[in-house]
Amino acid sequence: MIFRCLFSLLLAGVLLVQNRLAAGQAIDAASGQTVNPDYSELFTAYEGDLATLAAVNVHDARLDILADGLNKPWAMEFLDGRELLISEFDGRLLRLDLADGSRREITGLPDIATGQDQVGLLDVELHPRFSENQRIYFSYVSSDEKTGRFFATAVGSAVLVEDRLSEFQQILIAEPFDWSPANFGGALEFGGDGFLYVTVGDRSVSERAQALDRLEGKVLRLNDDGSAAPGNPFVDTPGADPRVYALGLRNPQGLHWDAESACMFAAEHGPLGGDEINLVKAGANFGWPVVTYGMDYIMAPMGAGTHADGMTQPLFYYLPSEAISPLTVYRGAMFPQWDGHILAGALKGKHVSKVALDGLSVRSEYPILGEINGRIRDIKVAPDGAVLVLSQNGKLYRLSRDSTISAEPPPVNNQLLYQIICSGCHDSGGYNAPRLSHPEEWTAVLRRQRQDVYQRAREGVGDMPEKGMCYHCSDEQLNDLVDYMLDRVADKDQ
Repeated sequence: MIFRCLFSLLLAGVLLVQNRLAAGQAIDAASGQTVNPDYSELFTAYEGDLATLAAVNVHDARLDILADGLNKPWAMEFLDGRELLISEFDGRLLRLDLADGSRREITGLPDIATGQDQVGLLDVELHPRFSENQRIYFSYVSSDEKTGRFFATAVGSAVLVEDRLSEFQQILIAEPFDWSPANFGGALEFGGDGFLYVTVGDRSVSERAQALDRLEGKVLRLNDDGSAAPGNPFVDTPGADPRVYALGLRNPQGLHWDAESACMFAAEHGPLGGDEINLVKAGANFGWPVVTYGMDYIMAPMGAGTHADGMTQPLFYYLPSEAISPLTVYRGAMFPQWDGHILAGALKGKHVSKVALDGLSVRSEYPILGEINGRIRDIKVAPDGAVLVLSQNGKLYRLSRDSTISAEPPPVNNQLLYQIICSGCHDSGGYNAPRLSHPEEWTAVLRRQRQDVYQRAREGVGDMPEKGMCYHCSDEQLNDLVDYMLDRVADKDQ
């Protein structure tokens, strides 16, 4: 399905000029000057090949560790070109200096429930006029005062004064408090219209996502004080909460406003399968739990299928599930071929999903940065166009390009060819393909004469198309690729 946004770029541009940090631009809050910090002394280089980048034709990539030893980091936000705010799940908020790696804890947070499942400090966001008012926003889990055993999604706002918070206000508490320690949502993002968008998960009671008088399973659109933004789609609907902007979501943990397309994108953490990237529009109903591409954790089907009248289809969905959480849209000079592509972080998948867009139609999806081998908690584009990736393994990574590394593609080799052409099916088992990691699934193939296997690879068999879609491969290259796969299977079987 092709979606189209209303390109209110004039309004978006005016608001973004108000010192809101955008990709490729950093404004120092104190001086108002453009900042491009030198990170070189901070780098700890990742030692290893970046095969997943080579697979998308980036052969001069460099991955560095900017920070280590973070404690369950959840989200980050640029304060300026030099400093990051980083939230830690167990209830700490840090200032990280990217020039020297120093970090300072910020005091003055409210009481935050922690200690189990998804209960903790979540996202962090700056006011669009942060350079003027120094106001930040953060989402967190609050517990009931009586027992401390029931929870709700909350949003707080405060003024950041050096290393402390003042003038704290709780601007949202998505009552009622409930038993579930999961599905809080909690993503925060100011849109180009100047309003604060907040996601609230369904709190493990899926039917609430369709109830307009409840905040669970929704995207909210708020004034900066937490009140309902004017023009919200359900303000005239009897019984509806006026803060609701979109509905039908399970656990949306990522939001990103892309100024260039004037679109708000959301990452939906689905059930067993059915993670989604959604385009957020006023009044959109994304269907949960009536329609979904996933199923219950007991492997039972859910809802009425994948489509229903009045339900909005996702821009992209994941089968099998990757546990998508954060996302951003790449806008920067360092990787110009990625301009407008979505970068989504996978928790279970432990990689970054690069979703290539043609306008607002998905052209391809490819996993990159699996080398990090950690749950991806946040992704931001730095002022110089580098990609910063925050992992639950306690590290902050910087993906950039290194002019000392040859940008020329290496000679074609079977491992690289496999990663580009074959791994999508033979790693996951997609389309009933035998998985390279499971030798027992290759028994029938190994019984055949090698020449017969070559022929079947050339001509296609079952769900595998001709040449396995490697249409530019010569017969010799295809034979070598078959040999590579069968030899690896044989090695694993020993």
